[in-house]
Amino acid sequence: MPNAPDMRFMAALKSRRQGNKAAALEQLEAILAAEPDHADALEVLGMMISEEGELDRAIELTERLVKLAPQSIMAHANLSRFHMLKGDKETAEEWQAKARVLGWKEEVGRKAANSPGGLHDGVDPDALEKQEQAVEKDPDSVIARLTLGRSYLKLGMPAKAIGHLRHAQKRDPDMSVLYLELGKALEAANMKSEALQTYDEGVSVADRKGDLMPRNQMASRRVALKKETSSS
Repeated sequence: MPNAPDMRFMAALKSRRQGNKAAALEQLEAILAAEPDHADALEVLGMMISEEGELDRAIELTERLVKLAPQSIMAHANLSRFHMLKGDKETAEEWQAKARVLGWKEEVGRKAANSPGGLHDGVDPDALEKQEQAVEKDPDSVIARLTLGRSYLKLGMPAKAIGHLRHAQKRDPDMSVLYLELGKALEAANMKSEALQTYDEGVSVADRKGDLMPRNQMASRRVALKKETSSS
């Protein structure tokens, strides 16, 4: 059974739905006066007073929420929006980046829960978070993008892998292993013609540089993929 603050919170939501904003604000303020750490009230009051232009207080309330619920994607996203409304783009982007990392970790967790053996091939969230941070720190790092792309591919998230690998490929079009990993990601995303083209280009690069291992792997995958596409 809901406790008294939760019942008052539901009443505040009802007032808000009915368009009685003044009553909703008064009810939310009363909840926080009695229970300063009521997370739902902090979130909703922060959003509501931001609509009234009280951005500094909205930020203060939502920062309190982040301390109570550090994994709240919504709280981080709201802080980003509030700072953007204040014109503080740099701080807004910092909070948005944190929200993206939390969203990504949540997605990784879902993938792990749906995988019989847990995370694929020993990829763990802490390592992935460090890889994300490395890319955030140096977006043009080929090695950081390659490492993160490989991890996303192992997790069965080829669309994310493709974006990072393509970025890395633009930065270093002579790294043959990028063509191999990108081709595998394209295959996983069922983009077979693009994968074949990538392998063709990658084999040429590997031949020119004498990179035998990635060259042989790409040649083998290319033959298998051609057989698959011709029989389908």
